[in-house]
Amino acid sequence: MYLSRPNFSFLIPSIHDGSQLECRLYLPRQLENIETAPAGPIQAAIFAHPYASLGGCYDDPVVGFIGGELQNAGYIVGTFNFRGAGNSEGRTSWTAKPELGDYTSFYGFMLHYLHELQKSQGSTSSEGNRGDIELIIGGYSYGSMIASHVPTLDVMIDIFRPGTTVSPGTPIDKISREARKIAAASIPGSVDSGIAAPRPDDESVLRTSILISYLLVSPLLPPVSSFLTVFTSLVVDVGGQSAQARPARPADQLSGHRTLALFGDEDTFTSARKLRRWSAELGSMSHSQFRGYEVKDAGHFWREDGVEREARQVLREWLQGRM
Repeated sequence: MYLSRPNFSFLIPSIHDGSQLECRLYLPRQLENIETAPAGPIQAAIFAHPYASLGGCYDDPVVGFIGGELQNAGYIVGTFNFRGAGNSEGRTSWTAKPELGDYTSFYGFMLHYLHELQKSQGSTSSEGNRGDIELIIGGYSYGSMIASHVPTLDVMIDIFRPGTTVSPGTPIDKISREARKIAAASIPGSVDSGIAAPRPDDESVLRTSILISYLLVSPLLPPVSSFLTVFTSLVVDVGGQSAQARPARPADQLSGHRTLALFGDEDTFTSARKLRRWSAELGSMSHSQFRGYEVKDAGHFWREDGVEREARQVLREWLQGRM
């Protein structure tokens, strides 16, 4: 199964500079009618595409098969085009900082959207319950590099501040409004104004109710990743101002959260030796939740015979908690 036709296609502005980004949302069959959806946590995933300057976009075949597995497993899947890809505005940067802002923007959209769905189900107490929402932060190739540098959940909530008033017309305000509109359209009988009203406790509920995981496919490691960021650290800028006191450390995020990294032993961008060492180091950290899986004969683009099938099977097992 590959990603089917998107349920929603829309635009949001990047918090980096307001550039318009193409976005898509795919609902699993189980959630096409939210009112009759089975009880349990709302599960969702963001999966980002490879480098735009080399033709990467949200129509990439790897995005398609990974996203298809997620959708088939009951996940709401969100994809977007980084600046310079498809019809998104702007051009690919030399530092990846604007692209980090792009990813953060869509992450913020998903936080708002999923929280609105959560409220509509009446599943949230004022304290929130850990795991009411399960959100996978993911990407393939360049997309995985950006995904591993997104801000922590606490910083994300500080940036987007659900339940508070933000300045009208700003990218964050527009993202919030779009999320409310799409959430209302996802729920039969809802109206935007009815689902939209923020509550004073929204921020605290989000902090306690969301469980974050990571999914990286064909991750990029130095020196390739260093060239793509011009050897600078990745920090989110909101309208030219840093939103983080310090960058998120990928090693801390990937070991501290449930993580799956899929890679091949024939990757042309990063040697198998480096990928094995990186995977072993993250897996050996104290209380690590990181799992790396090497697919024999798989290259960076997952076109070799049988490798896509194996990657799909491993992903299914990980989603089912069997890894």
